[in-house]
Amino acid sequence: MSLRRHLCQLAVVAGLATLSGAHAQGQRPSAPDPAINDAISDAVREGSHRFQPTPSQPLSRDEQCDRLAEQIGQTPRRSYRPSNAPVENSQGNDVATVERDRTRRQLQKVYQEKCTR
Repeated sequence: MSLRRHLCQLAVVAGLATLSGAHAQGQRPSAPDPAINDAISDAVREGSHRFQPTPSQPLSRDEQCDRLAEQIGQTPRRSYRPSNAPVENSQGNDVATVERDRTRRQLQKVYQEKCTR
């Protein structure tokens, strides 16, 4: 998942660089803010409409645990997504299959590792 995130961030930055490069040829370039790039990338990937600036100070352990608990509460207990591998039934027809989404379980593991020790 982190590889996908980095690739999305890289694609957004590359796209913005090509668009702003032609526009800002006469202007002095400024250093990009990584927090802004992360926020844009997250918003594009998750379909979020609100910009939530990153806090200036890192979150405390309790705040991180609270956010993880909130994310766990917002994810459905059981959700399914289409599988990439169809299964052949007894008549020889390919049937689309589904697999369980493990996002909630992954969040619970992270919560247990960070917050219950």
